[in-house]
Amino acid sequence: MTTATKSCGVCELRHITKPSIVWCTECDDGLCTECKEHHSLAMSSRSHSVIAFTDYRKLPADKLKFTQSCTKHDKKYQIYCQKHEIPCCSKCIMESHKGCRDIVELDDAIHNVKTSNAMCEIEETLVEVAKNLQKIRKLQQEKLTTFKESRQEIEKEIKKTRIKINNHLDKLQKDLMKQLYAIEEKENSKICQLLSSLEKKEKEIAECQRNIIDIKQHATDLQVFLSMKKIEEDVYTKNKFLQSLEEGKNFKQTSLSYKINTSIQNIMSNISFGEVQIEA
Repeated sequence: MTTATKSCGVCELRHITKPSIVWCTECDDGLCTECKEHHSLAMSSRSHSVIAFTDYRKLPADKLKFTQSCTKHDKKYQIYCQKHEIPCCSKCIMESHKGCRDIVELDDAIHNVKTSNAMCEIEETLVEVAKNLQKIRKLQQEKLTTFKESRQEIEKEIKKTRIKINNHLDKLQKDLMKQLYAIEEKENSKICQLLSSLEKKEKEIAECQRNIIDIKQHATDLQVFLSMKKIEEDVYTKNKFLQSLEEGKNFKQTSLSYKINTSIQNIMSNISFGEVQIEA
């Protein structure tokens, strides 16, 4: 097939460049003004159909690739083999289609092809396909909108859940901190009471020690002897108090400790907000 350029095909053979104004569908070539006139007068081409070159260029590129002549034998197509559904030249018939019975003239095969039932069916099918494509495209666009709206709703729900969890964790923390301070205050109160008792006992012992010193310095032996019983009782009482402290929990070193709830640990390791899925 001659290349669909703007130059006249006949003139190009004469090494002359002139723009094509028409396209001969029979010759499959472009023609300038002068060649068009000669083409319309010549016996061999006066019956050829021509179209404006601008209209020819409007044809789809893949349709322009179809040649109207046999590329193998360089002859015009004249016959159409209905069995193989291909156009043939005279040599094609002799070489490849001798046994074919469904052979008709190409002119008969293409007669009224533009208004044929086959063309109408093609056009109707294309209309139906176009409608279905539009329907599918609309559906997909609606799905995009639905996905966006669903995503926004899920996002709100996730944030709402996060706020609920935060509020619950804040309450748990507040309650635990309250318990922590309460326990500390309680233990501090016990320690302070014990310190007060110890301080009192220390003063009593110090006073007892001073009394003994005074008695030994200023009292007679009889007075010392008589007061020793009372002093022994006081010392015994204070020593018994000390022993009770040693036997109790007061001398054991203690501190505050904290054990995390396993459910909280699961939140940090195993529990997720949920799972996003596609629902049909």
